[in-house]
Amino acid sequence: PRRLLVGAPWDGDRQGDVYKCRVGPPNATCAKTNLGSAAPWLSPLPGRTAHFGMTLLDAKDGGLVVCAPLWSQACGTSVFSTGICARLDGDLRPVGTIAPTAQRERGSVPVYGARGGAGADGDADGVPSSAGCSTYMDIVIVLDGSNSIYPWYEVQNFLSNVLGKFFIGPGQIQVGVLQYGERAVHEWVLGRYRTAEEVVEAAKNISRQEGRETRTAFAIRQA
Repeated sequence: PRRLLVGAPWDGDRQGDVYKCRVGPPNATCAKTNLGSAAPWLSPLPGRTAHFGMTLLDAKDGGLVVCAPLWSQACGTSVFSTGICARLDGDLRPVGTIAPTAQRERGSVPVYGARGGAGADGDADGVPSSAGCSTYMDIVIVLDGSNSIYPWYEVQNFLSNVLGKFFIGPGQIQVGVLQYGERAVHEWVLGRYRTAEEVVEAAKNISRQEGRETRTAFAIRQA
């Protein structure tokens, strides 16, 4: 029988889903595919929206690709809204996931996994593995340490709170800090500290450079 597929990105408190509807018979009804129940790894993080069904695309194998642009992934203490797409077979059963921005690419197919075999960065059930948390971000914080900034302990506390939320580690997020006033000084360079705990401790011990000038543009160029 013919059917009509309808994306419902606002369904289920904005989690989204896809409905399959029969076409032709009177009083035809639509059935929900329940993507989150059929494939738990597609379920969004608690309290976050995903909007599955925002994009529907025919696949060459007779299946379907369904995308959720706001799907998020937790990596340590960091959350990344990378978006995700699910590959469905002809019976609308999830068979794998695609999330190009959420994991390392090995080869030419950035896929978490597929039923019956491991994908580029997933296990045999399509569940994202720890390699899916590769963030590869270099962050340099440009910190104003001139005389106009007071009290300094509030700057230290703010910096510690922010840095403590990053997923810092080898091959993950690296953080450097440059402080400036009349001159610019690298408090530490990228990769010097290898854990969030080390970075937070270093942030607590930063002393203010001071200076009557606030050379922001110069400091940004130095960073």
